[in-house]
Amino acid sequence: MRRIMLAMALLLCSWTWASAATMNAGLNDVIAAVEKAFQQDNSGHAPISDFTADFFQRTQLSTDRREMRGDGRVSVRMPSDGQPLMFRFEYYRPARQEIVSDGRSMWIYLPENRQVILSDVSFLYDRRSLSPNNDPSVNFLQGLGRISKDFQINFAPGMYDAAGNYVLELNPRRSMLNTRRILLVVDRDSVVARTAAKGSTPTAPPTNRPGSPAAKTGPLAPLGAFGVPQSNLFPVLSSTVEGHDGTIVTMEFSNIRINNRIPRTEFNFIIPADAQVVRPSDKNLPR
Repeated sequence: MRRIMLAMALLLCSWTWASAATMNAGLNDVIAAVEKAFQQDNSGHAPISDFTADFFQRTQLSTDRREMRGDGRVSVRMPSDGQPLMFRFEYYRPARQEIVSDGRSMWIYLPENRQVILSDVSFLYDRRSLSPNNDPSVNFLQGLGRISKDFQINFAPGMYDAAGNYVLELNPRRSMLNTRRILLVVDRDSVVARTAAKGSTPTAPPTNRPGSPAAKTGPLAPLGAFGVPQSNLFPVLSSTVEGHDGTIVTMEFSNIRINNRIPRTEFNFIIPADAQVVRPSDKNLPR
């Protein structure tokens, strides 16, 4: 279980309708909707500097085909000049736990076990590093502004999810430690708004589903129930990471709030006095 939790934690480090046009947005438009939201300008600032969200996670283990479900709350401070990626995942179910990183250290706190797994992750989130350990699948959140450089990207079969959002299939341009491919569900409204801003106005993709525009949501919503209400500026609704061993981790986001000016102190973790500290070996990489 400890090994699974460490692998999952590193993989996390994986966002106006118009009617005047005649064609749907192209692949480059959808990719740009993701990248431009997280790319820094000359002053080192990006449109999205931080975000908070509720999340629902489904993990299908390859070893015995078990399925694990969880949900909780996440806060992320995106990297910028002079600061690394920082995040805090608070799991409510199936058991309470926290995964926190200030860009240098990562703490996985398991209250039921009174245990903290402490890892050095500085080499993973060093944006200047050219080491093979600087794997885009591991620091995926950090690389959202350059996915077209790290991955070969196409529309996934079917192109849309059940809610009419675009689905991208990302295949690594070079071999990655834990990842065979990644699927991203990209908010249709973000794509339309981005495309309209540069002078063209694509039609929205078909929804192909009954009921209201928003699909069912909830902490244990069915897999594929995307389209949760959120800011048009945050393009990624969900990510699915498929490992070489067949393990599949899907994370869906809802109730997203961006640019909250989250302080750095949010990503500091104070180890409880009664907790045992465990330090994984072998540069803390999952096996």
